[in-house]
Amino acid sequence: MRFYCAILLCLTFEVVFGQNKILTRELQVENDNDAYTLNLSRDQYYSNGVAIRYRRLLDSTRNKQGIVKVIRSYDINHRIYSPKHLFWENVEDMDRPYAGQITLSASNQYYLEKEGFIKAKLEVGWMGPSLRTGDLQYQWHKTFGMQLPLGWDYQINDAPLVNTYWTYAQKIANSETLDLITESNIALGTSFTHARQELMIRFGTFKPLQHSTQYNGVLGIENKGPGNHEFYFFISPGFEYVVYNATIEGNLIGKESIYTETQEPWVFQMRAGVMASWTKFDFALLYYRRTKETTEATFHKFVGIRMNQRF
Repeated sequence: MRFYCAILLCLTFEVVFGQNKILTRELQVENDNDAYTLNLSRDQYYSNGVAIRYRRLLDSTRNKQGIVKVIRSYDINHRIYSPKHLFWENVEDMDRPYAGQITLSASNQYYLEKEGFIKAKLEVGWMGPSLRTGDLQYQWHKTFGMQLPLGWDYQINDAPLVNTYWTYAQKIANSETLDLITESNIALGTSFTHARQELMIRFGTFKPLQHSTQYNGVLGIENKGPGNHEFYFFISPGFEYVVYNATIEGNLIGKESIYTETQEPWVFQMRAGVMASWTKFDFALLYYRRTKETTEATFHKFVGIRMNQRF
């Protein structure tokens, strides 16, 4: 109920206080959780992720490289990983280690004149028992009468995290209500190293890619009323080749972890969702389904909720 009230409050603020000016700053909140699949007993694999981002427009002057604007983002992230069943106490039963991460990151997003997008991101942080993520999850579940996690003694050990991420997206076909986008992602570092290729189909009412909420490109657009609004659906299947995943295979730096698993090198991901954008507020509901990430695991699905407030 509080979540829906927050959305209503943001939309009310949008209508009452909207002004004809260019907005250059934005606060974004994103939460991933498998409980949002409407199965409250589901709490496994990528169990929960929270990201809070402050974004600001750096430049909106077209240059010789065809970049129409640049946006800088600063993030704080918290992620929790767990095996399929939280009641497992013996390491012999588990199909994935417990792991907790807290990171800070900064990124530049480049929006291209010819319906393209480039993102470069640097992330640093920590993973391991020192964060006391197990205590946090245990107390949260105890408070709400949920299944208690019993295997945090076997979590991935303490280690520093340094990771880089690159994204490149390009629109390759479009009509008035339908378009086709290719998206390539590369991660390299002590936390995740992988490459993923997706093919995205969008249908509905949307703006050009450099101004669309799909890649958070609404900053820098003058408020001109209903023409700024978007509402569309998308589906984006893709294949991911995994070289290294610290939450499964263990830490690269520091004392060796007690328990690790063998990763699956190929993962198929289906991503879909609905996007809505107004002058000052965006809302996205995202669905993910991933094939098994370890040789012992099963497939996994979770839902992400993302909200942006511009000012």
